[in-house]
Amino acid sequence: MTRSDTRIHLEVRLPRDRMIADRLRRAGRLAWLGLRAVVLLTLGLLRRRVRRAPVPSRVSRILVIRCDRLGDMALTTPALVDLRQHFRRATISVLAPAAPLALLEAHPAVDRRLPLSGRRLPADLAGRFDLVIDFTPDENLRGALLARATRAPLRAGFRAFGRQACFSLRGARADRRRHVVDLNRDLLASLGIQPGDRRPELHVTPEERGAAHARLAALGAAAPRVAIHPGGHYPSQRWPAERFAELVTALTGQIGAACIVVAGADEQDLVERICAATPDALSTGPLSVREMMAVFAACDLFVGNNSGPLHVASALGLPTVSVMGPTDPRRFSPRGAADRVVRRDLPCSPCQRGRCWHHTCLRSIEPEEIVAQAEAVVAALLPRQEAR
Repeated sequence: MTRSDTRIHLEVRLPRDRMIADRLRRAGRLAWLGLRAVVLLTLGLLRRRVRRAPVPSRVSRILVIRCDRLGDMALTTPALVDLRQHFRRATISVLAPAAPLALLEAHPAVDRRLPLSGRRLPADLAGRFDLVIDFTPDENLRGALLARATRAPLRAGFRAFGRQACFSLRGARADRRRHVVDLNRDLLASLGIQPGDRRPELHVTPEERGAAHARLAALGAAAPRVAIHPGGHYPSQRWPAERFAELVTALTGQIGAACIVVAGADEQDLVERICAATPDALSTGPLSVREMMAVFAACDLFVGNNSGPLHVASALGLPTVSVMGPTDPRRFSPRGAADRVVRRDLPCSPCQRGRCWHHTCLRSIEPEEIVAQAEAVVAALLPRQEAR
């Protein structure tokens, strides 16, 4: 299939043998989850149930659990603010892996950040909280088991395939058709908390912002600055690095953008491939989570795959243009006024697969499509920059 063909017609032929294997795997997983639900719910009949919503005056210590990645934490920030507004006198702690936990430095809704390493609850956290909320939006058991291990009298999380047996409060159902931000609102509403209509929000300090501006100035990056992120947790989420190189050349030539390629420590090979393919790409080298946030905050536009850094950039107020492949847009599209998503509506998409043998949903997207979206965003930014 040539590029000119992809602009006119796309035909996805799924190999029958692979489709059968996929269906068998899915059927096996559903059978296992169904059996798990029966066992957990049977055991859950013995648990202590709390019928009433938590009373703010009786909750002084809250623990929020997030066991997943950067984007999930960024999308949880509206719920953290809602918790702060409802439980004004409570201390709010967040338990999460180190990288997503770093996003919450300087966040006004969080009092304590507790690092999570391994699968067990740190021993000193058991029995220390009044209310524990696990925001895992699917059937994964890890967060639910951690919540149960806290022995908190009030424990809440999403209902999915029996994981609700770990909670003492009745939470919302983990509806896969709902956006993650809306799911978090559903969970808070089930606890008697009135959620607001907030968007994800993160913060960088003036010192971090100043260091990022100095870093970009040393690279010779003048406005408009475009942060490029070619990585993604799963290979199926990544638009080809060669296309990113073409995009960098086009953005530099057509709108005079300084393109700063940013990636995690384990994604530096993607940066090297892009920089080797075009002299227009600028690389910051490996960055910490906080340094990455500050670089995004110092840029005018983010362009990248649908992954954690995309949601981080959007939560920092940066306009974004993202490429979406197997990810379900109903759950994970950034929803800011200046966020734009480029994707193909194919019979096999969204498939949520970590790997794919044809990858048509991303390979068929042309750099020119991304450039057109970026030009529109930059054109809207120019009047604001001139007003300054």
